Amino acid sequence: MSSREPTYRTLRLLSANAAGMTGFLLAAAVGQEFAGALVAGVLVGAIGYIASSALVEFAAA
Repeated sequence: MSSREPTYRTLRLLSANAAGMTGFLLAAAVGQEFAGALVAGVLVGAIGYIASSALVEFAAA
């Protein structure tokens, strides 16, 4: 089995995915509306991607 290290882009996408899923589930639980929860999940995922990108840039410097 290979032990490749993930790239920063992969880590950013995973962070955005986790943030988006959390936002979706929270919005679905609170709002009880699928479309609104989907929009909230995408929005929180985008914010998570941007935040993790900034964190990676800071850590790389």
